[in-house]
Amino acid sequence: MNASSEGSTLKAATPKPERPSSPLIRKSVFGVCQVKNLHRLLISGTLLAGVLAAASSASAAQKLWNGLAGDTFWSSGGNWSLAGAPGVSDNVAFTNDGVAADFYVNGGAVNNVVDAGFLNSINSLGYMNTNGFHNSQIINNLSVLSTSATDVASIADDGQPSVFFVGSNQWQDGKDDSVYATIIGDSLTVSNENANLGVTQISTTSGAHRATLDLTPLNTFNCVVSNVLVGHNFTIVDHAWRPTGTLFLAKTNSITTHLITVASVYQNAGGPSFIHLGQANTVNADKLRIGVHKNNGTLDMTPGLATPALTFRNTVGTGRQISWEIGDMFEPNTNTIGFFSSGNATGTIDLSGANVDALVDLITLGRGQIQVATNNRAGDGVGSLTFGGGTVDANNLQMGIQYPGPYIGGSVGRGTINVNNDAGVGPALLNVRSNIVMAVQYPISPGTSPNTPDATGSQGTINVNDGSTVAVAGDIVSGGPGGGTAIINLNNGGKLDMKPAGDATPGNVSINILNISDGIITNYGTLSLTNITFPAGGTLFTVYPGQAIAAARVGTLGPLDVAGDLTLRGTTLLDIGKNGATLANDVVSATGVVNLGGTLKVTFSGSHDNLVVGDKFTLFAAVPVNSAPTVILPPPGSGLAWNNKVFVDGSIEVVSCGCGEPTTPPTITASNSPTTISLSWPTAYTSFALYGQTNPITIGLRTNWGLVPGVVANQVTLPIDPANGSVFFQLFQQ
Repeated sequence: MNASSEGSTLKAATPKPERPSSPLIRKSVFGVCQVKNLHRLLISGTLLAGVLAAASSASAAQKLWNGLAGDTFWSSGGNWSLAGAPGVSDNVAFTNDGVAADFYVNGGAVNNVVDAGFLNSINSLGYMNTNGFHNSQIINNLSVLSTSATDVASIADDGQPSVFFVGSNQWQDGKDDSVYATIIGDSLTVSNENANLGVTQISTTSGAHRATLDLTPLNTFNCVVSNVLVGHNFTIVDHAWRPTGTLFLAKTNSITTHLITVASVYQNAGGPSFIHLGQANTVNADKLRIGVHKNNGTLDMTPGLATPALTFRNTVGTGRQISWEIGDMFEPNTNTIGFFSSGNATGTIDLSGANVDALVDLITLGRGQIQVATNNRAGDGVGSLTFGGGTVDANNLQMGIQYPGPYIGGSVGRGTINVNNDAGVGPALLNVRSNIVMAVQYPISPGTSPNTPDATGSQGTINVNDGSTVAVAGDIVSGGPGGGTAIINLNNGGKLDMKPAGDATPGNVSINILNISDGIITNYGTLSLTNITFPAGGTLFTVYPGQAIAAARVGTLGPLDVAGDLTLRGTTLLDIGKNGATLANDVVSATGVVNLGGTLKVTFSGSHDNLVVGDKFTLFAAVPVNSAPTVILPPPGSGLAWNNKVFVDGSIEVVSCGCGEPTTPPTITASNSPTTISLSWPTAYTSFALYGQTNPITIGLRTNWGLVPGVVANQVTLPIDPANGSVFFQLFQQ
């Protein structure tokens, strides 16, 4: 085992705040409601520039489908109340009249048709039936065009207006009421920069209630809105609305919006909520929030697609999205009052089977809630990201994060990434351009009740499978003063590359567990961990020259356990410590052979009490095979020396040197002639040896120290070689 389809370009949406600044009173459908001030972002676009002008600024009328004309056509005025076909100023709604007996994909009949004779756009569209189903067929195109934030299909309790809304928007409906709408046909265009696409059914009581919008039989969906909100209601003070929704997207989708949220509520969660993506998807959005607060949300692909395509960009369509927040309990809008949940936030983005092209600044997978009081909040953030084709390119990635306070309770984060190799689109690449931060956990704050940590703790897991790659241009860091567990699994050629193309420096990896089943970790600087296992495949882990390995973490005492053979040809970093009379140290153990070469460097872990004769540190649980390493040990103290018994019993032990050696460090004295240089240091320093290194002039100082031969009585004379670029000398205490 070696270690080493594009969518159309649309005019972009005006971003809106993610919740209202204060509670608002619900108005009836199509009613007018005071809304918060909108923060505008003006973005240029092309596709809808002409058709937007057709949207009327007049006050919209309400048109309710009744299906009484004897046909199913939108152009038939008798199918509507008020009578007459809808026009550009009209809000169109489907309620409990004229419904179909079943939904379309289950054999339900088309009960309304946007026929060839219907040539108008409409102002807004709502499906609000709690009985039966509406199956709408579009022969050519239906355009829903508006600019109003108040004259819309629905305004929710949290002040969010929707130009296209599926759900009754009435909490008095039954706990098991469902609103289900299917749109079949050619093309649907929705545009309102100041309002949302909303798919949400609410209830004061837990139940099977759900709003569903199924666009899978639709060829093309073009959507330019402020937000896409599925299973969303953020009313403060909360009235237990329990929002729940499902959105199946069309075959080809172009969505431009500020925010996409799946499953978000101020307090009481509904059932799991979903967005299922289509065959070809261009998603231009600044933020994705999937399964936040105490909700369960999923963004994934509609089942049965063949190698779908998916592009993620920011709202203007040219750069990185600001953030993906997946399984996130932290809520910035409530950070002054803390959060409130004993239930988990569970978020999933599963893009299996798709060819992904994503640019993101920050991905957060699994983050706990903020705690501003001593009352312990235990609801965790649990997030996962899975893809098996294309590239997800992120500047920053954090996973399994406990929020730091001001108080620390039991709420932690658990995050998982699966980088797979899907048929027809793989292998996949996760490219992280700075650090990955994993499994951060803190000690419980004093006085917190109950004063117990989370039973599971913060966790971060990276799975790289079947020839796919995770490339990291920074470091992988993990843990914290309270612990946390970071795991990397490399399976069947899965690769972790810590110095990808364009990166000048190998990155360091600090985790707990590395599981290798015929995988590869390469180009790292220092690998710090407690366990290396081989669930299948190879049984040997090699640290090559130029690489380093540390038990636990550098500066932290702990084990390094290897379930197999360990060959050390780089630098092995081990720590020792003494507190009072108690000795502690890193220890390396393996079920196979430890072959120790390269450099063994032992250092003190922080401050320590003075060593005495007989202090013994067993660094290797079993005696390693001697491959003539360079051994660098810390100064044991005045009058003391080390008895290096690593290849006898795996230990180093303090002995008396009988030398009365000075406690101040020695200084090298140098003199030279035209052809030689002479080096010396006081003969009182008997435990020091002279090491040197020679490098090209362009390299400078490195770690390739070697013992200088020919030293007698702490002095040596060496020839000067003009061909040497740079030569360095240093004294190391043995």
